[in-house]
Amino acid sequence: MPDPGSRPLFRPALADVAPYVPGRPIEDVQRETGVGQVVKLGSNEGPYPPFPAACEAIAAAAATQRLYPDPGAWALRDALSAATGVGADGILVGNGVDSLIKLLCLATLDPGDALVMGWPSFLSWRQGAGIQGATWRPVELRADGGYDLDALAGAVGDDTKLAVVVSPNNPTGQAVTPAALEAFLDRLPDHVLPVLDEAYFEYLPPGAHDGAALVAAGRRLVVMRTFSKAYGLAGLRVGYMMAPPDVVEALGRVRNAFDVNAVAQAAALASLADAPHELPHRIAEVISERARVDVALRGLGYAPLPSAANFVFVRMASPDAAGALNDYLTRQGIIIRPTGPFGAPDGIRITVGAPHENDALLAALRAYSG
Repeated sequence: MPDPGSRPLFRPALADVAPYVPGRPIEDVQRETGVGQVVKLGSNEGPYPPFPAACEAIAAAAATQRLYPDPGAWALRDALSAATGVGADGILVGNGVDSLIKLLCLATLDPGDALVMGWPSFLSWRQGAGIQGATWRPVELRADGGYDLDALAGAVGDDTKLAVVVSPNNPTGQAVTPAALEAFLDRLPDHVLPVLDEAYFEYLPPGAHDGAALVAAGRRLVVMRTFSKAYGLAGLRVGYMMAPPDVVEALGRVRNAFDVNAVAQAAALASLADAPHELPHRIAEVISERARVDVALRGLGYAPLPSAANFVFVRMASPDAAGALNDYLTRQGIIIRPTGPFGAPDGIRITVGAPHENDALLAALRAYSG
């Protein structure tokens, strides 16, 4: 009989899983540099505070926090159903998109299964597969930073369970076209569950893909969205998934019962109600600033990729050049995101901030001699 003491405590698959390294917080950079006024353009938060209605809901919910939250988040799911056309039984609210990614991988992937996706792309999908001991199969992006859906479909095999499309892609910013997406979905065999990660959905231009409409029309598809970006609720962690009801039911077997707190639910519900009033002008301002930053970067000799999100991606001459620019900007009190963990060691990702934040970034870049 084997000695129980010889068995490893931790699952061997975890040895190959790199921890997610988040963007640096403001306080960390302040401690390191001594700079009092730090501009954070590294984590793709929205540049504006929560909607006024959300702030009121947060304050009102504070008095009820002795109680557990609604484990099903039914009020929010009903509101999301009304907004998207997806039945409430096809919606699952989670503690940010990251938690929903892990739940989907937990519910679907075993060792020997595979997840295919474009790369460079969002690291959490790679992590989710690795945690389960499944195969992670990356497919190179197109030159413009978008997903190559033909190549992705070609990478699907008998072992594939999840086929992930991140659009707009993080960190490169490109979106797939609706026609290409539907053609890709048509090519997938029945044993593959396609996933559309739409974390930056609100920034897409008119006529772009709409994963919710596809799910509502009966497509067997999982769609991920979040309140962390355009809605300004990154600190409260609210994401949601739209999918066939059997997928939602399966994830309900593995999720934590109270994974979305009551304050977050109240804020998201109020945000959704106030979105027609608040969201359009906020999105328009971000898109306008994104264009301004793009033009200024090009004037300084950089070549940002086209973006349909709230950030721009710049490929530098080398990983060393990307690291040097990141170090310089950090010393100036400006946080950007090196994209090595996303699979692009020679790249940097810059969140589009408020106008004064973008001004500070561009001023620092004009003074850079690297």
